[in-house]
Amino acid sequence: MLVAFIAGAVWLWPRCSGEGCPSVQALRDYSPPQATRVYDSRAELIAHLAPERRIVVPLERIPAHVAGAFLAVEDRRFFSHDGVDYRRVVGAALHDLRTRSFEQGFSTITMQLARNVFPEHLTRAKTLRRKTWEIMLARQMEREFGKDEILEMYLNQIYLGDGLYGVEAAAQGYFGKRAVELEIAEAAMLAALPKAPSRYNPRTNPIDAVRRRNLVLSLMADARVISDAEAEVALAEPLDLAAPIEASGDAPYFIAAIRRELHERFGDGAETAGLRVFTGLDREMQTFAAEALRAQIAAVEGGELGRFRGPNCSTGKIEDTTGCLQGVFVALDNLTGDVLALVGGRDFAVSQFNRATQAQRQAGSAFKPFIFATALTAGIPITTPLLGPGAADYEGGYHPADHVSADVPVDMREAMRLSSNRAAVALGERIGVASVVRTAQSMGITTPLHEYPSTLLGASEVVPIELVTAFTTFANNGRLVTPRFIQRVEDANGRLLWESSIHRQPVLSPEVAFLTTSMMRDVVDRGTGTRVRSAGLSWEVPAAGKTGTTNDSADAWFVGFTPDVTAGVWVGFDKRQEIISGGGGGSIAAPVWGEVMASYYRDRPTPIPWLAPIDLVSAEVDRESGHLATSHCPGEHVVTEWFIPGTEPRTYCPLHPQPRIETWVRRGLRELGELIGVRP
Repeated sequence: MLVAFIAGAVWLWPRCSGEGCPSVQALRDYSPPQATRVYDSRAELIAHLAPERRIVVPLERIPAHVAGAFLAVEDRRFFSHDGVDYRRVVGAALHDLRTRSFEQGFSTITMQLARNVFPEHLTRAKTLRRKTWEIMLARQMEREFGKDEILEMYLNQIYLGDGLYGVEAAAQGYFGKRAVELEIAEAAMLAALPKAPSRYNPRTNPIDAVRRRNLVLSLMADARVISDAEAEVALAEPLDLAAPIEASGDAPYFIAAIRRELHERFGDGAETAGLRVFTGLDREMQTFAAEALRAQIAAVEGGELGRFRGPNCSTGKIEDTTGCLQGVFVALDNLTGDVLALVGGRDFAVSQFNRATQAQRQAGSAFKPFIFATALTAGIPITTPLLGPGAADYEGGYHPADHVSADVPVDMREAMRLSSNRAAVALGERIGVASVVRTAQSMGITTPLHEYPSTLLGASEVVPIELVTAFTTFANNGRLVTPRFIQRVEDANGRLLWESSIHRQPVLSPEVAFLTTSMMRDVVDRGTGTRVRSAGLSWEVPAAGKTGTTNDSADAWFVGFTPDVTAGVWVGFDKRQEIISGGGGGSIAAPVWGEVMASYYRDRPTPIPWLAPIDLVSAEVDRESGHLATSHCPGEHVVTEWFIPGTEPRTYCPLHPQPRIETWVRRGLRELGELIGVRP
C-alpha cells in the first residue's frame, strides 16, 4: 500500500522542464487573450465581442465590500492559508467520496488565479493531476507575492463573462460605473459570476443570476462583510443593468445571436479567443430596417394610424418600458440562408430579449399559405370554389368571422388575395388540419401546432424567424433553406476553424411552390398587402407575401419574399393587447417591409420573376364556376390559370353554356393538342 501510494503521488505530481514550465512571475505581465471580431458580408468589421478586456486598478481603489464579496463566496480563509485551504480539501474529499463524483471543489483564490493565468497547464477538466498543478502553483505564488498582491491580481484578472476581465471592466460593462461606485447588491452580482459566467450572466439569465447574487449576499452577511440589515436591503434590489456593449453598434440583436452561437460551438472563452467571425449581414439593410421599424412604431404610438391606447415610448423617458410597443424585422438570403438583417426589438439597451429568435407569437393569417400549399399538394385545383355559387357546402362546426361575404364567388386565389377566414377554414377542413400541420412542420415550424380548426387561422404560436424561414420554401421553388448566422470562423492567424455549409432541402414540389407564390403575388399587387407597393417597392420587382392579424389586432405581420430575399415584419406588445382598433398586418407591418425592400433594390438589379415549372398547364377558366371558359362567359370572369397536370378542368362552364357544336369543336381541339403534346 505504501509503495502504491508513493507511485500514485509520483505519477500525479506535476513535472516539466525548460521554458515550458509555468512561471509565477508571468502573473505580473499577464493579459487576457485578444478580442474576437465579427465581420459583415463585405468583410468589414462590425463588432469586437470583448472590447473591454481588462482595466487594472490598485487594490485601494476597490471598495472593501467588493473585495469582501469575492472573499466571502470564493475563499473565506484567504488571509490565513498558504494557498491551499486544507479544511476545504478535507470537506470536499469526504463529499466527493460519498457522491463518487467531483462535485465539490476546494479551489482558493490563489488556485483560481493560477488556473486563469496558466490555462495550457491547468485545463478545466476535473482531474487529480490538474489539482496537483494548482496546488503547486498556488504555493509558489504565496511564496512569491503578498496576500494583498495576490488579491489585487485576482480582482483584476478574473473572468466575469461578456468578455470582461476584472471587477473594474465588469463594473463598467454591467452597471456603467466604476468599481469604487458599486453598491452592495452590484458587488454581490459580480462575485456571483466566477462559478459559471454564462449560467449566471444577468443579461441572459436574470432569474438564475438574482438567485446566485442573493446567495452571495447571505454569505457576505455570514462572513460579516456586511450587516444583516444591509443584506436585507440589498436582497430587494432589482438588477439595474447598463446598456450592453452591443447597444452602441449597428446590429445589437444580431451580434448577441452571434455571441450565443460562438459560446455554443467554442465554449465560454470564444469571445476572447481572437477569432475572426464572418457573416452575411447586409449593414445597409440592417440600418434601414431598424430605422423603418422605429419610425413605424413611433407613427403608431403617435396616433397616425388610428387611436393608440398604449404608452408613447417614442417621446421622453418611460419608467416602465415593459409595456412599450415592440417590433421585429428579419431577412434571409434565399440562396444561402444567410441572415441579412435582424432587429429583435425597438431598443436593445432597454431589452435584450430577441423577439425575432426567442418570442412565440400567434401567426394570424400569415399561417394561411400552409393551407393552400397543402391543398394544392392534395390535387385540389386552384380554381376550386370555396365560397359563393358552386362552392361545396361546408359542414364544419367552426364558423369564423369574415370580412368577405359568403355570397361572393371565392376560389383559392381570391381567398388568398382577400385573406378570407371562412374560405381558409372550409379548405383546411376539407384536406384535414393534421395535413396542414404536417406541411408547416416540414417547412421548419418547430413550435407546437394544435390540430384544431383555429390553427388554420394562425391561433398557434410560431417563432418569427421560423415563419420567415418557412416562406423561403415558396421563394426557392419548394426547397427550404436553413438560416445561417455565421458563414465561417477563423483563428487569429486566418486558419479556418469551422465553416457552415448551405442546407437546402426539398419539402414542396416546384409546381405547388410556384402556384402558392403566384397567389401571394396577388396579395402584394392587388390584395391585403398593397401597402408594400405604396410604401415604395417598384412594380418591376416581383414580390409575394402574406399579411397576418390576430384577434383584437394584437399581432401585425407581413412575411414576404422576392426571388432574392425572404423577410418578415412583426409588430405587437410583449404582453398581448390591441395595437390600434382595426389595425393589422396590411397597415402596420406591410409598409415597413415595402420600405426596406425598396431601399434594398435601389442600387441592385431587378431580379428575374419566378418561372412556371415546365410541367404546369394553363387554361382559360370562368372564375365564378372554376370550369373552362366558353365564348358566353363574361369577359371579367375569364382568366388564364395554371394547373398541376391532372387537376385542370375538363368541362365547360355550366353557368354560361355554349352551343353544342362549339363544345365539340373545342373539346376536339383540346384532345388533339394533348395527343400531339401541345399544351393549350
